[in-house]
Amino acid sequence: MREGGSPFVYEVKASFSMADKANKEQLSNRDQEALAWFVRFRGELTPKEREDFARWIAADPANSIAFTEVETLWTDVGVPSAHLATEEAPALHSLLAKMDVQPERSTFGFRVAWAMVCLCLVLLVGGVWLERPHLFQDLLSADAVTARGERRLVSLPDGSSALLDADSAIAINYGQGERQLTLLRGAAFLSVVSSGEPFVVTAAGGEVLVLGTRFEVRLLAEGATVTVSEGRVNVQPPDHPATTLKPGQQLRYGPMGMSEVQVVDLDAAFAWQHGRLVFHRTPLSEVLEAIGHYHPGRIVILNNQVAEHRITGSFPANDPDAALDLLQTIIGFRRDTVASRLILIR
Repeated sequence: MREGGSPFVYEVKASFSMADKANKEQLSNRDQEALAWFVRFRGELTPKEREDFARWIAADPANSIAFTEVETLWTDVGVPSAHLATEEAPALHSLLAKMDVQPERSTFGFRVAWAMVCLCLVLLVGGVWLERPHLFQDLLSADAVTARGERRLVSLPDGSSALLDADSAIAINYGQGERQLTLLRGAAFLSVVSSGEPFVVTAAGGEVLVLGTRFEVRLLAEGATVTVSEGRVNVQPPDHPATTLKPGQQLRYGPMGMSEVQVVDLDAAFAWQHGRLVFHRTPLSEVLEAIGHYHPGRIVILNNQVAEHRITGSFPANDPDAALDLLQTIIGFRRDTVASRLILIR
């Protein structure tokens, strides 16, 4: 049974309906016309449409101001808007194509309506991208999830347990002679009870096989890490031989290959369970990825040189803004916030 499916869907739909209604009520007719022309300019205009646009601009200086304001708003969103435009291009082009099926019967009001549909589509997708980018994964694939900033202990059918880090999701598959768990995102600390059946965790194309032990599996932007607290685990990365890990050891694997077995400080590795994020010579990109699990909205890093900066330190997981302030003081990167939900690191 999926946890929290229906209520969340209702809340998302309700919030977006209210936002769309408020946005529409605030738009004047001139603003709607400016939006319609802006959407049309995202594609190719016919010669007649260009003439109509020129007449509309010349009709009133306020029209030009309204159109410029729409362009400025789009530019301020920057990279995320381009990202959304790329992802939603097929849907937007399909909607715009319908506007041209019967040009003789089309009216400017009809085009405005379609422009509003397109705008609402972008707002909807943008809202999901910012607030719940894994919405469909949670609804369709996950059996247990945590929200950003939430940690939760999940009891498994055999008496084992999985402590989920913030913004994590797992799928549970227990069958005849099989105990299997798939880490869909985030991290899980597993406490596995001994039995005659193997316990298998699938993550990033690899498998972790145990009989009874305590260990963590964490997904990263590229690959996964396995860290052992008690007992032994066998890690089978894709396209590499299996490796056995003992307490205090960690292994990373992914598309770039498999690392050497590392000895780690378990208190530091599992500090997230107590509200701290501890890093040792970790790239800033991974640090921001970890902080992003606790921060509402999205953190996007735009400077590759800044992303590779190595960080050593301890940061409060439950106060991501304070962690970002401290990092900014240490490194001196530029930080821009859009609509209080999108943070751009340059």
